[in-house]
Amino acid sequence: MPKLLWVSPLSVHDTSNNSATQMRNMLLSLKARDVEIVGLSALNFLHESGTSMFTDLDEKLKGEDISFNLKDNNITFIYIRTKSRKLGDMISQEQRNFYAKFCAIINAFRPDVVMGTGSDMLSMVCFDEAHRRGIPTVYTLLDGTPERFNFPNIDVVITDSNATSHLYATNRKINSVVVGSFIPVVAHTDSEAKVERKRITMVNPSINKGLGIFLRLAQLQGKELKNTKFTVCETYEGQFLEQAALIHEANSDKAAFDDKFLKSIEVLPPNSNLSEVLKESKALLVPSLSFESTVNIAREAIAHGTPVLGTNQTGIAESIGDAGVLVEIPPALLANPNEVISVENMTNFVKGLDLVLNNDFTERCVNVTKRHDINFSANRLATILKPLFDKRAGNNPQLLRNGSLI
Repeated sequence: MPKLLWVSPLSVHDTSNNSATQMRNMLLSLKARDVEIVGLSALNFLHESGTSMFTDLDEKLKGEDISFNLKDNNITFIYIRTKSRKLGDMISQEQRNFYAKFCAIINAFRPDVVMGTGSDMLSMVCFDEAHRRGIPTVYTLLDGTPERFNFPNIDVVITDSNATSHLYATNRKINSVVVGSFIPVVAHTDSEAKVERKRITMVNPSINKGLGIFLRLAQLQGKELKNTKFTVCETYEGQFLEQAALIHEANSDKAAFDDKFLKSIEVLPPNSNLSEVLKESKALLVPSLSFESTVNIAREAIAHGTPVLGTNQTGIAESIGDAGVLVEIPPALLANPNEVISVENMTNFVKGLDLVLNNDFTERCVNVTKRHDINFSANRLATILKPLFDKRAGNNPQLLRNGSLI
């Protein structure tokens, strides 16, 4: 049975982080394919709320041991105790404990592959140690990395989207292998076929996500679309009005949208049930002005039978397939994202909205959702890792060399 050691000071049990969810699902998929796995991690989270999976965390942190074990679907995760929940606050002794445990696991577990993530110094040292001992290394690229990071001592870089792969190949000359997303989506279209849809929805109403385009569409089409609400779902309290206030008229500091108009937009709070909102939406708008990788909210919308109107960013196109319409971003808007888009530049967005509202995308949504099945991603991941496992690095007699930095 091939053996894999997962290493990252960032917790894969962080419920506030979509990337952590993907990484955990990757490991669960490999376990289901008869890979023996041990994970080494620390209590570092994107947000404090991400600790919710650790229902007895305070109890686990009692005692003098430098680590505790967490069993997750027959995978043993070894967690190094830390005082803080932020990676940047991890003290020197905690990092030394992490590295020492990493070397000890290699000696005892004898992994064939070391896989993980993190561009921090601690992660880099662990990958270096694995590479020095002749163990193939795999880096999971789901978030951006600093410009200085060039994936040293990494044999294979895997990522979830062609968009991210193309970006790193073009801008950083770093090649990566696309495995696909590990965020599961479940088709709901059959059970929701008769649900009355009254919303045109945008999630995360911010300027770089295309709030100006959304508001201009609501301004131009709101009166035409009877019994339809233009709706935004905030990611933090007060986001909508804060961001809308930053959009101004051309060559002026005057706000582009007045209070009366903004009050006509339905604003849903951050804790809204997005599944219910998407189920009641005629269309999801993703008019992003910035780079997008896998767009999970678009994939979820399609799973609910809701078509997507988006801009022609690679990741959006990849996420929606033919279950929606893409519109090219006017260059003037990219140059001045805080400036309201002109009515003339809205022509294609108006046409695109008309297409998604007046055509039946049900079958397309079903077919695209099937292509998002994480089993396809899991099979690709297993295929990519097989040549590395076949090297049987765990049998290498040089594997037991002591760690170089402790």
